[in-house]
Amino acid sequence: MSNLAFTSVCIEGEQHELRSLFGKMKRLQERKKPLIDNGFYHPTRWLGNLVTRLGADWHEVYCGGTWNYLELKGGTLSFNTETASQPPFTLLKLIQKVFPSLSFYFEAEGDDWDCLLTNDAEGKYFPYRYLVDSDMGYEYFVTLKDVLHFLSPRITIAGQSEDKLDEAIDKWDETQNDSHQYIIIKKVEVLSNDELWD
Repeated sequence: MSNLAFTSVCIEGEQHELRSLFGKMKRLQERKKPLIDNGFYHPTRWLGNLVTRLGADWHEVYCGGTWNYLELKGGTLSFNTETASQPPFTLLKLIQKVFPSLSFYFEAEGDDWDCLLTNDAEGKYFPYRYLVDSDMGYEYFVTLKDVLHFLSPRITIAGQSEDKLDEAIDKWDETQNDSHQYIIIKKVEVLSNDELWD
């Protein structure tokens, strides 16, 4: 079974193009039967339906998943996707081809990825740059300083750098006899849109 990728997308652009894309997606997800028969658990929200509605061949555009939480609010269209292994970058590229005024921001994470991905360099929609995954749950942080402050009651960190943080976590991990306690830091990798299309 493939590892899942979870992607949050925010799209900006001319209102008529945003409304057109939103309308297509909303009508697709409200259908009683999917546009194309598929084996997904939300068959009307399968990404292949959207690829087809946008005039492309779903065999040629990666669409191995579904969307949810579709919303058009304050000049921004947003939705999330759940896909197998990888984010739906080719679908986002197709959306930009069909609606040239639209630009998108995303944040993506996967079950077994070492990092998170975003193209939101300025942090407009996705400001977080660190994820702390621990036995206490998931916590997202904007700065390294925030991470260090959060972890300081639990571990001793001799410095203000990512390397020092990694060293402190490794040392802390060696002292843990209880296998249920863990701390994993994932950094957000900021990609340019050019890197996405390579």
